[in-house]
Order: sequence, then structure tokens, then C-alpha cells
Amino acid sequence: MTRPLVLAGARVVQVDVPGMEPTDPVDITVERGRIASIGPHRTGRRVDGATVVDVEGRFVVPGLVNAHDHLYSKELRDPGPGMDIRAKRQQIDARSEASTLATMLRNAWRSMATGVLVVRDLGARHGLNTELASVIAEGTTPGPVVVAAGRPIVMTGGHVHTFGREADGPDECRKAVREQRKAGAKVIKVMASGGLSNFPHEDYTVCEFVDDELLAITAEARKLGMPTCAHAFGTDAVAAAIRCGIDSIEHGVHLDEATVAEMAAKGTSYVPTMANMARIASPDMNDRAGVPERATRFTAEIVEPQRASVAMAIEAGIRVGVGTDSTGVYDEELAALMAAGMGPERVIRAATIDGAAICRVDAGVVREGRLALLGVHDADPRPDPLSWLAPAAVVSGGRWFDRGQLAALAGDG
Repeated sequence: MTRPLVLAGARVVQVDVPGMEPTDPVDITVERGRIASIGPHRTGRRVDGATVVDVEGRFVVPGLVNAHDHLYSKELRDPGPGMDIRAKRQQIDARSEASTLATMLRNAWRSMATGVLVVRDLGARHGLNTELASVIAEGTTPGPVVVAAGRPIVMTGGHVHTFGREADGPDECRKAVREQRKAGAKVIKVMASGGLSNFPHEDYTVCEFVDDELLAITAEARKLGMPTCAHAFGTDAVAAAIRCGIDSIEHGVHLDEATVAEMAAKGTSYVPTMANMARIASPDMNDRAGVPERATRFTAEIVEPQRASVAMAIEAGIRVGVGTDSTGVYDEELAALMAAGMGPERVIRAATIDGAAICRVDAGVVREGRLALLGVHDADPRPDPLSWLAPAAVVSGGRWFDRGQLAALAGDG
């Protein structure tokens, strides 16, 4: 069992109060992976059986949350010369289970090194995200908390069917939900529309489930106490997902005023993955893949409409989470949200307390009783949200990891 850990002299950045004003120096005691107490700082404090780390007035923040990731397929970020995303996914999907799990663990460590301590993994080849979540939770290996969706539910031949669970009709959709729960999933993901990773062989605007199927999925998940999320690009798919009770919309490229109003009314969350879309539409990626014409098309049809959609959602006060998907980069996602009109404080909340709420993880804020998923910074990180990705140390799984240890985990040391 991990010994108790005391962070002595910490200044806590309170992300749940206006201004996020740091506290005076306090002592934070961590036991069994949770914050057991936060009390006045006492110089020279020693606690029997505990590891005491003197943080000397450094700033302690809640760990960041990636509310939409795929740890198995980060190589899609850079397919390489002559390969588009579809070809690269075929290559990735050909890996063995052992190779896939090793890749996922490496990417989990890299996330942890940047202060991202919660990863909602929304689909992995062989459903291995549930296995990764388990070995980290058991303490077999360090890593961020992984909230796994298992295999996303897709229509037969639908988007990402290569690693999804194909299902048609309400009964089969219910069974698919039950299978993911049995495998250890904590969230159910449904592919409500087509997407870009199989372009041009599928239409990303097409709804891939009818209402009876979506209702079966959300009802079964709700009965089992599981949240749901939906990959949905076009307005029709987004509207159908919201109408059928989905908890969070992923991507949401083409929103309109009526859809945004319905999201606000129902409390539907939104994880847009803007940096992912910008990367897929980038001239660099498409030029090297030999399809330069796609950059202009994707920018006009995906990137620009999504910017308007996100701006509407921000204005409406919808809860927004930070997610990278496979090709995005976390700091670029923060920058994209700010460019869409989200102020720095709200961006930080999207990356912490709001992201944790979307993922249904008891974290996102430094409070007694919460999971001790913490970043430690030498300087006040509040003025620049991007600086939150360069912690001097993190606390995860009840353990302290300094910069050198994080670099070694990430393969940089």
C-alpha cells in the first residue's frame, strides 16, 4: 500500500471560485489516492509513516482532463508521406494486442507528463482501453485515470467499424451496451454519424443510427448507471443524439441555434476537438498524403463551420470539455477554444472541473475527499492556460512524480 503523502506549504489554485485566487500556504495530505485533509501549513511538519514533500509555496492545481482521446491511435497525428488517415488507421489496426497495449501505455505516460491526469478514452482496438484502465487503477503501473468506453457502438459497416462493436436494431444495441459494461467500460460511446478517418468512402454528414436504436442505447446505459456520448458531425446527427438523451456531443461540427438551445435546455455537454479537425484539414498533412485538395474542402466544410458552432455553444453557456481525439494536441485545443471566444478562466475550468464532470470523475478541483490528481507549478500558472501543460511535478495514484521522473516515463529522459 502506498504511504500517505504530505505536500507541505502548497498554494492551492481554486478553479471553482471567481478569479481562482490561490490560498495561503497549506499542507495537503493524500491517503489512498484521495485528498484526506487540507490544513494550515506548519513549518517542519512530520507525519508518522508519511512521505513529506516540501513544495515551498509552489502552486498546486487540479490535474488536467482530456475528455476525448484515443490512446491507441495517436500516430494518426502524423501519418507520414504518402499516407492519409485511412491508410494509417489500417496500419495501426494491424498491430497485435500486445503491441497495441504497449503503445497505449506509452501514450498514457506522455499525457501524465504534461499534467493530463484524466483521460477519457473513447474507443480502442480490441477494447484494450478497459484493460489499461484496470492495470493503472490497480497500481500495476503509474498513469492517469483512464475512463474507458471499451469499443464504440457502430452500425454494421459504420464509422470506425474496424475497432467498434457493430450493432443493428434496438435489441442488438442494448446487448452492445451490456457487453461494454461487462468488459469494464465506464462510459458508452455511439457513432451517431460518419466521420473523416474513412474519407472519401463514407459521408460524415449521414446519421448512422435511427432514433429507436439511439433510445435503446441511452436507456440501457442509464439503467446501468453509465453516461453516454455520441460522435456526431452534422446537425441531423447531433439533433438526434440530443433528442434521444445522449449526455455529451463529440465534435459537433454543424450546430445551429435550435440545436444549441436544446443542448442548453437539456444540459448536454460538448467536446468539440477543434485542434483535431484543424490538423486533419491542414495543408501539411494533406500535401504529404498526396491529396492537397482535401485541405481546402475540409477547411470550408469542417473547420470554419465548427468555429461558429463552438462560439455559439460558448455564448449559450454550454459545458465544454477539452479533448484532442487522435490527431489533436492539448495546447492547440486550449488555444482554439480561446480563439472561439472562451476566456482564460473558463478554458482552465473546461480543462479541469468541467472536464471532470463530463467524465464523471471525482476530481477537477483541489478539495478534501476528491481524488488527488494534482499538478505542481513553480510559478502561478493562472495568467497562461498553456503553462498548465508544463508541471514541475504531479501527484497521481497517491505518488509524487518530479520532472525527471515524468520525463523518463514520457521517453524524454
